[in-house]
Amino acid sequence: MLRDMEPDLLHDIVRHRLQERRLPLSHAIGFRETRGDGRPCDACEEPISPKERAVLVMVSLEWLSVRFHVDCYKV
Repeated sequence: MLRDMEPDLLHDIVRHRLQERRLPLSHAIGFRETRGDGRPCDACEEPISPKERAVLVMVSLEWLSVRFHVDCYKV
């Protein structure tokens, strides 16, 4: 899994996805922690299982929500 790799490598992947606009660059206007539901993390693209915590983030301007594993969100 991508998120099991070195934090620096995951950080580089997230930065690259931001540059490619595969992740939004806007400010978060709200977020909450919840359980995963099997949908993929927007950072590492691995599924977030129901046994894992997820962070749901509402992003301003685009008014979209993105989801992350807790560790991926911290990156």
